[in-house]
Amino acid sequence: RALLLSLLAVLLAVPANGQGICSSPNDGHGGHIVDITATIRASLPTWLSETGLGEGHRTETWSMLNGDDANASELTFSAHTGTHVDAPRHFVPWKNQHGMETVDIGAMNGPALLIEAYDVPVLNREALEALDIPNAGVSRLIIRTDNTRRKLMHTTAFTPDYVAFDTEGAKWLVEHRPDIRAIGIDYLSIAALDHLVEAHVALLDHGIVPIEGLVLDEDNINVGWWWLHCAPLKVEGSDGAPARAWLTPVNDPAGAKKPPRKCGQ
Repeated sequence: RALLLSLLAVLLAVPANGQGICSSPNDGHGGHIVDITATIRASLPTWLSETGLGEGHRTETWSMLNGDDANASELTFSAHTGTHVDAPRHFVPWKNQHGMETVDIGAMNGPALLIEAYDVPVLNREALEALDIPNAGVSRLIIRTDNTRRKLMHTTAFTPDYVAFDTEGAKWLVEHRPDIRAIGIDYLSIAALDHLVEAHVALLDHGIVPIEGLVLDEDNINVGWWWLHCAPLKVEGSDGAPARAWLTPVNDPAGAKKPPRKCGQ
């Protein structure tokens, strides 16, 4: 009976259309989940593209409308599409054997501190010092920037002046906040366009896992402590992989402003 009740609670938590709040009053996390994953759709922004992902990312190879017994699709897109995780081999030549199968999933799952860096064009040394990130006790850091206020993850054309780390900022973080194991950011790259290689190398070589392309809408998410969940695909040898990412409240009543209306922005 207990098992049946648990299954019923899970089924009731998922709306029929696959969208909305994924919740259960007994889920142990205050009754709601905040999905911070970008939906993979034609209008999704992609790296350096003016036209986004486009319609060709999913091909339906079987179709019940055409008389097949099932619907089945093939997916065609970059490993760095939408919300995704970088592996060390993405930019670090001496870690070319470190593909997605080697990335520590524990680094991406657990208590995370979400902070805001508004009116900051780049995450450089000065900006990071001003953010007052705790010296200890933070293993996972999520940074919401003007990328969110500009709705860049909802804008199809690639935006080159997105907010991200420059090389000195990445080196400062590694040196002064060495406990951080994962960093989430609200656009397609953890590194600024003009510092793409060097900033990535500084973070990845230190063992930091970049979680890129997060959707951190202000309406649903307060700054403060959350429980981060991130599940990238385990693709052997890949330099990155798409991921599903979500937040659940921790035992901090300031965690969530209100139950979110949609699960999957």
